[in-house]
Amino acid sequence: MENVKAQIQQFKSELPITMVQLPEGHSLNDMWQNYGAEGISELINEAPKEKVSSNTLVVTGENKIEFKGKAGSYSIIGNLPMDMGNMRISLVIIANESVRKHRLKIDLFETSNVEYHCKELSEKYGFDYHLLEADLLELTDLLEQYRDELFNLDSSSLSEELSEKELTPKAEEKAVEFLSKPQLFKNVDVLLEQSGIIGENNNRKILFTVASSYKMPYPLHAMVQASSGSGKSHLINSIAECMPQDELFDTTSITSKSLYYCTDKQLNNKLLIIQDWDGLDDDARFALREIQSFKKLKRTTIEKTVTGNRKTVKRAVKANLASLIATTQSEVYQDNESRTIMLGIDESTEQTLRIIQRQNQRKAGVVNSEKEQEAKQLLRNCIRMLKPHQVVNPYADKIELPLDAKMLRRLNEQFQDFICQITLLHQYQRKTDSQGRLIATKEDVKLAVEIFFDAIVMKVDELNGSTRQFFDKLKDYVKSQPAGSTHKFTQREIRQYTKLSNTPVNNYIKQLLEMEYIQISSGSVNRGFHYVICYWDNLQKLKARIKEDLNNQLKQL
Repeated sequence: MENVKAQIQQFKSELPITMVQLPEGHSLNDMWQNYGAEGISELINEAPKEKVSSNTLVVTGENKIEFKGKAGSYSIIGNLPMDMGNMRISLVIIANESVRKHRLKIDLFETSNVEYHCKELSEKYGFDYHLLEADLLELTDLLEQYRDELFNLDSSSLSEELSEKELTPKAEEKAVEFLSKPQLFKNVDVLLEQSGIIGENNNRKILFTVASSYKMPYPLHAMVQASSGSGKSHLINSIAECMPQDELFDTTSITSKSLYYCTDKQLNNKLLIIQDWDGLDDDARFALREIQSFKKLKRTTIEKTVTGNRKTVKRAVKANLASLIATTQSEVYQDNESRTIMLGIDESTEQTLRIIQRQNQRKAGVVNSEKEQEAKQLLRNCIRMLKPHQVVNPYADKIELPLDAKMLRRLNEQFQDFICQITLLHQYQRKTDSQGRLIATKEDVKLAVEIFFDAIVMKVDELNGSTRQFFDKLKDYVKSQPAGSTHKFTQREIRQYTKLSNTPVNNYIKQLLEMEYIQISSGSVNRGFHYVICYWDNLQKLKARIKEDLNNQLKQL
């Protein structure tokens, strides 16, 4: 008997052999005499089949999956049903002995349906019933597993190929070494410029700090406000390229309810990039405000139960995230503006020339693209090596912001969170207390004041960033008029001087009129208006006053 088993094992991979255990007290001879050939065949067919190695599916196209079985070759045509309760497919079967195609629709989850088709094909076309049934059972298991993988892939929705999640030991060592060096922000600024961000020295440091807070306990939010074509989207996208790419939630527009249906994985510990604030409706802006304030979204809705009754269901999405937003709107709804750090783009001629020079160098092949990518990758690796920590700031009550700043309560919270993020970026250089919290230093506070200064000024200034730049150009134009002139100007003159189109100039003039910075001196709707400046503010003097006050407070530290 042992020899027979050895021979069976030798040819088992080549021959379809089934091992059958005879009933106790019976031999093959008396089984033959008592039950005949049909009884022996039935005993073999009803015996438990030994599990064979599974074949695999071959996905040859978006709407075609192939499988090679023992009875023939199988092709699934069309999409798999995404209802987990059925597996109704269109199947093409080709028998091993022929090239004839047999097409049928079959629900692999319906046992009676599978048995019917197996019987039909075996009787009409000579298929082996048991081999065909075994193939379909194995195909069902493989398709179910494949569909589960599709669901898991769809639910994660992470672009893993864009950025490596695991760093090599050498990359980790290099990132930690960079984060441990003195003058960290100076080195970061060098890498930001090397990565392709030209000019905007202070803005890029603020935006990098804001972006790096996406997985920290103190997430920050920034909005870049400027006219069309000024480079605001390019700036926030360039900062985003310096962050781990699998941890971005990049979108051009958000529909009113889409954020409520996101998963925790999609929003939690992510950097949200909104390319155009103008494309968000009121509901989407409201949802974003809730995320910025509470780090989560809650929604109560009505759903049907299995029995058809309706019940109230609460939905919650974790959304501890940072955000970078670009907008051309000169006026942003106050509730949204107060929750974000408002920044303006440098629209000066000097900055324009710097950008043009960089563009020309890139087209001429002078720019070293490899160094750009190296700088971005090093910054990404550094962000990956940062860990969330609580921060305690011993000097939090020693710095007071100007009392004439708009929405001072939220501005102060943003400023304190900004100091905490500066400390978190220096976490490899900072000490911890007995509770494991990082301790902010005087240098962190001084650096935060230096970098955050422009954001403070924008909250003190009545005019937003783009309108302020327009008004400064307007004052320069009036000052350039010859002595003894009336100092009047028209919209046409300003369009020619600023090189702006009619729509933005008209919007700026309207805002300045409403805020009583300029007034109409003469003219009419038909003949056009002449304007004069009626309020000559001094922004430089305002900046100097705020700077002096903050510096005096820093000296007291």
